[in-house]
Amino acid sequence: MPNPRFIKRNLSEIFPTPTAHNIGLKSVLLSNVETISNITQIAITELRRGEEVEPHEHQTMDEHYLFISGEGVMYVDNEEIECKKGVFLLIPATSVHSIRAITDMKFLTIGVAL
Repeated sequence: MPNPRFIKRNLSEIFPTPTAHNIGLKSVLLSNVETISNITQIAITELRRGEEVEPHEHQTMDEHYLFISGEGVMYVDNEEIECKKGVFLLIPATSVHSIRAITDMKFLTIGVAL
């Protein structure tokens, strides 16, 4: 593990990789092997207009979303939620959720293990 006191990253130097759902790209700022906290990952995720992540759930992880740009729709346990710049969402573990990009969009995701 790197210096446990701090980690510094420059987003412009992180190569985007496919998301776990193989929809969109993510730039991982922090992974679970780099911290002793319950954070599983912090990433900037980008979806292109029309991309959609299928409904799924995480049994042992909450997901936090902060929308940076663009517009989309998140479905959480059959509720439709508008997602645009400045909106924060907490998706609790076991909640069925999906997201659809109406425009190109970018958001911060933080996974936290229970």
